[in-house]
Amino acid sequence: MKHRDWLRLQFEGEKICAILRQKGYQCQKQPRRLSWWVSQEGSNSYILTYSLTPIRGWSVFPNDCNPARAKLKLAVRNAVNTLKTQRATQFEIEEVVFSNTGGVNTISPDNLVSEYDPRPWTIVRLLPFARHYTVARFFNRQDAHDHLRFLNRFMPAAQFEIIFDPPDDLL
Repeated sequence: MKHRDWLRLQFEGEKICAILRQKGYQCQKQPRRLSWWVSQEGSNSYILTYSLTPIRGWSVFPNDCNPARAKLKLAVRNAVNTLKTQRATQFEIEEVVFSNTGGVNTISPDNLVSEYDPRPWTIVRLLPFARHYTVARFFNRQDAHDHLRFLNRFMPAAQFEIIFDPPDDLL
């Protein structure tokens, strides 16, 4: 899991816990994990955690037939649905950009790809069958070389290249 995904899921879990706290639950974050202890007075305590593949969603453990668990699971599902609708609404708001002339321009995915990236130095890992993927991007060449030395030390069998990849509009 990438760090940005970890941060996004941690933020999402905190929002779910905030919604659960409004409904009378007590939430406590477990250290170094994407999970929270959730309990309500007079009932069992459960663990709310994000399950990776194949589930890829929020789960409540332990699995028992207690009605309190069913109630908690329903509350979590409603919280996740609320967050999804908020995220969709926020994306629609961010999609509309006002220009200086007063007209409205919408951002298309093509415009997002050609957006200016101020980090032209790129480390690329070379894969078999003429494939590659971008490992990292840097502002200056020296940082790219330092990172390349680090990668070669810990992944000696892999092949990496540093390339200068400026945006097309600057050429």
